[in-house]
Amino acid sequence: MDKKKYKQYTDYAVEQTVALLGIDSPTGYTEDAAKYVMKEFKKLGYKPELTGKGGVLVALGGKDKKNGLLLEAHTDTLGGMVCEIKSNGRLRVSPLGGLNPNNTETENVRVVTKFDGDYEGTFQLENASIHVNGDYSDTKRTWDSMEVVLDEKVKSKEDTEKLGIAIGD
Repeated sequence: MDKKKYKQYTDYAVEQTVALLGIDSPTGYTEDAAKYVMKEFKKLGYKPELTGKGGVLVALGGKDKKNGLLLEAHTDTLGGMVCEIKSNGRLRVSPLGGLNPNNTETENVRVVTKFDGDYEGTFQLENASIHVNGDYSDTKRTWDSMEVVLDEKVKSKEDTEKLGIAIGD
């Protein structure tokens, strides 16, 4: 393959990866990602089908019908679910998929509510000030020691609930 063609394929793969990774699709919310994949396969001339469980099935064709190739991937990403709105308005979450609190500290998050839009925040240790918390480095990162701090002016459970955030989001 010549360098120009290789770069073209590489650029396309990177574009598609960036676009797909930009679609929120935690476990249970993969519909938008599946729609995107379907649309892109149709642009390429294929006839994708949506399965009963929300997967995308595409026959890619080949030289003969005996030597097929099956490729499989999933469109869901790791995520969390609100399991508690704390008295200070912050959120405790439980994992969806293989999410691990050690890998998520200081990550930006988006809380998708059922009816009232999305809110952003940061996943962090409860006592995140290394200047004040002498045990910061030694504190075990668990779902009980980590929390989501919303990028909203909330100081109480009631403030957070007024945004439309609820347990199960």
